[in-house]
Amino acid sequence: MQDAIKVEVAVPIPIDKTLTYAVPPELGGSVTIGTRVAVPVKARLMVGVVVGLGGVRPGDRRLKRVRGVVDAGPVMTPGLLELARWMSAYYLAPLGEVLAAMCPPHPGFRRMVRLVSGPSDLELEVMRATDPAKAAVVEALKGGKALSLDTLKRRMGSGSVPGCVAALEKEGVLATEVVPRKGRKPRGRKDDAGTEPGGASVRREPLLHELAPHQRAPFEAITAAARERRFKAFLLHGVTGSGKTEVYLRAMAEVVASGRKAVYLVPEIGLTPQVMARVRRFFGERSALLHSRMTAGERYRTWLDALSGDIDVVVGARSAVFVPFEDLGIIVVDEEHDASYKQQDSPRYNAREVALMRGRNEGAVVVLGSATPRLETYFGALDGAYELFEMPERIAGGLLPDVTVVDMKKVGGGSPLSPQAEQAIGEALERGEQVVLFLNRRGFANFVQCRDCGFVPRCRNCHVTLTYHLRQKRLVCHYCGYSEGGKDTCPECGGANVDFVGSGTQKIEDYMAERFPEAKVARFDRDSTRLRGSAEDLLTDFDGGLVSMLVGTQMVAKGHDFKGVGLVVVVNADVSMNIPDFRSGERTFQILTQVAGRAGRGEFPGRVIIQTFNPEHHALRFAARHDFKGFFAEEMETREELSYPPFAKIVRIVAEAPARETAQQAAEGFARLARKLSEDAGAGVQVIGPARAPISRIKRVERWHLVLKGGRAGDVSTFVASCLRAYTEAAQGGGQVRFAVDVDPENMM
Repeated sequence: MQDAIKVEVAVPIPIDKTLTYAVPPELGGSVTIGTRVAVPVKARLMVGVVVGLGGVRPGDRRLKRVRGVVDAGPVMTPGLLELARWMSAYYLAPLGEVLAAMCPPHPGFRRMVRLVSGPSDLELEVMRATDPAKAAVVEALKGGKALSLDTLKRRMGSGSVPGCVAALEKEGVLATEVVPRKGRKPRGRKDDAGTEPGGASVRREPLLHELAPHQRAPFEAITAAARERRFKAFLLHGVTGSGKTEVYLRAMAEVVASGRKAVYLVPEIGLTPQVMARVRRFFGERSALLHSRMTAGERYRTWLDALSGDIDVVVGARSAVFVPFEDLGIIVVDEEHDASYKQQDSPRYNAREVALMRGRNEGAVVVLGSATPRLETYFGALDGAYELFEMPERIAGGLLPDVTVVDMKKVGGGSPLSPQAEQAIGEALERGEQVVLFLNRRGFANFVQCRDCGFVPRCRNCHVTLTYHLRQKRLVCHYCGYSEGGKDTCPECGGANVDFVGSGTQKIEDYMAERFPEAKVARFDRDSTRLRGSAEDLLTDFDGGLVSMLVGTQMVAKGHDFKGVGLVVVVNADVSMNIPDFRSGERTFQILTQVAGRAGRGEFPGRVIIQTFNPEHHALRFAARHDFKGFFAEEMETREELSYPPFAKIVRIVAEAPARETAQQAAEGFARLARKLSEDAGAGVQVIGPARAPISRIKRVERWHLVLKGGRAGDVSTFVASCLRAYTEAAQGGGQVRFAVDVDPENMM
């Protein structure tokens, strides 16, 4: 075994170390750093990424061996491996889970079985008598040809085959090998100009206008930094319709023309068709999409094309930040404020922060853009972390829409719309304008309640009420997916006085279709766009004027450039305002400003009507005036007083367990330990809580949480990591408790 090697493999399991395996001679040349391999973990095979190599020593002879290579070559670049290690340390997530989140779906693998030293006829005869199942496996392989484990199971029709194979392999009779299923090699392509892959040709769309002064300044600064091949971060704070997208695309074109690559991130998959259409006009077929709703094969092909240099530009949602470009020149993070850039499962990374770190590591320019930047981002720009460019004007002198706030406390009746809103909708339709109605709540009714006994149906798995969906006639949990049939009578008391409380997008869609029968009404939310291609079709119809009224959730507020919209109605501005989260005011201001920005982008002057029961809320007052800086100043006073970001870095810890008492005890034990360690080490980390999480049960798991505040995020992460190690060593709570760690949390629910 002098020339044999061993490898360190990061496997997607919740441990904070890699696993070591020996590489058999027949695989030695194909196993390198960045390669995905199939390895045994306890009783099953898992796919992990090789992150280290070393020579096998005499004491390593008992190492388990790598069973096979999953891809035709490495799928992770050195830059991505460096990024993964940073993410693992910063977000306190196992390296294997980080790499699994970064990698594309693998094509799968087959476990092949072959005979190594077949038993003699006499030995086989004895085996038939003592263990006929094992004998049958040997006989099936006697022809000398390797067979897959699946083929053996089909031929023998026995569930004992895997156990027999494992026993015979241990005895040295059989050997098994994992081989990848047939994937696709990177394809050579030509772009529309006929340039072979590797060229730097850019096919620009015809320029409709010269860049305005407020566009030219950031464009020149971005391209100057890109030419120097150095990391620099920019924030484009531009009002809706100010031409930020044009700056992005022209800067990307300059970068690609120089031979480097570009990534364009958007917060919602629903935005990718519109963005991709513009990108294709610039870059032709040397551009591609990458997001989680694509099939596994499509995502894998895009990944291989990026590795081989067949494409220059990738557009996608947060996971596209990991595209394996070797010579990355620019990353654009559009709508950088959006909470969708935050991954809610481990690893709980934020694609915006990952983009900044990747740009720093690889000498790429990072451009953040928004009409309503995150308060931390804008604060950082004022502090010099990013070069700030203000874009306060719409292209060609277009005006921001007029905003009217309607106090719903003064509006009688049970209609979801005020008389002002209904009149404005009728007038807009008469003028041939399109209308957007925004309500950030899916379904038909928020919940169902019996007016006789007060019973409200709740999810069996989560501590939330069920939302009624009229089309399916079902009550649905939007957290775990549980559903049950809607009933006309109360299941508790049998009464028939059942009330549908509140409004969701389904109810508003039905109301508008009934109130304005001459208008074509459509709904744009997660329920109406589940089918592949349905979101693109709906947006195409609306953009083409086939739909005159669009009812939608936050999906309709993000980045869409609808030229025909003259009126936007916010049905209920209070939905996000009353959430128990320190970011609720910021989110309310952002969503109202963003959805208002859909109006008046074409030939029609825009108008916005905001309905609310809290007209004096500061987020609403500043949104009505399009006054980001005023909102920023007032919100910063509160943040500083309460020591919330950007004046402190926070980590949220959620203790999850099947029983409420177990979760509570674990959270309390962790809080006591963290306070003691902070005091002993003089870390200055403040521990807040614990308390039951606002949503105290999800998927039958009880949840208690606490928050740790400190000065710098890296310092707080390091402190939390030490607390987790100390807690584990003390073995408090046993294996029933799981701690979900969220660094820089986007919500506190």
